[in-house]
Amino acid sequence: MNLNLRRVTGNFRDRARRDGLGAALHDLQMRALNRLGRFEILKGMTVRVPDVNDAGLFDAHGYQCRFADATELQLLSQDEAHQMPADFLRAALARGDRCYALFDSAQLAAYGWYTDRAAPLDEHFTLHFDAGWTYMYKGYTLPAWRGKRLHAIGMCRALRALTDEGRNGLISCVASSNFASLHSVTRMGYRIFGQACLLRVAGFSATWASAGCRAYGFHVEPAAAGFTPVNAAA
Repeated sequence: MNLNLRRVTGNFRDRARRDGLGAALHDLQMRALNRLGRFEILKGMTVRVPDVNDAGLFDAHGYQCRFADATELQLLSQDEAHQMPADFLRAALARGDRCYALFDSAQLAAYGWYTDRAAPLDEHFTLHFDAGWTYMYKGYTLPAWRGKRLHAIGMCRALRALTDEGRNGLISCVASSNFASLHSVTRMGYRIFGQACLLRVAGFSATWASAGCRAYGFHVEPAAAGFTPVNAAA
């Protein structure tokens, strides 16, 4: 058995043991398709405040939580540990996106970005959705604070704040092969309503969305020229 086949077999066995045979077969299929080009299935999902399964996720446990302003974000971006490079920050702020941050005293512990506008997934594709929803992307927890559920807590706190502003709730997408993230978000309370597919081969792009996506205006389109990527689907 050559090295590549041994690696594929090992990955398949590990995935089947962790997520089940169906998940392992899906993962293998997606890997095979992506050897020819790029093919991805994004699971579309929403969450409202009443959907959250654990009320404890609204408790920040002493952390200071808020939407950070532009001046504060520019200072935070100067520290490479915060994973907030200047070019990303300029593009996000120019689009009107907002960062909901959790602070442990004066130290940044975790954050996530939120937008009400079409969100560039990368340089080739843009995610569109109904204007009543807010899309969350680029969640990050600094290493010293991992394992404390701060990503979910920050998301739930932002969800409540945005709901108070009149938003329907959060809309998001997760790649169909990212089983760990799918388990995590559905356990939190996200509800999957459909899926969108994207294909790019030799410079050609095509997209498709299932019927369940229509009520949410959820679909992917080839990115317009000049769009700066801000997110990659989980």
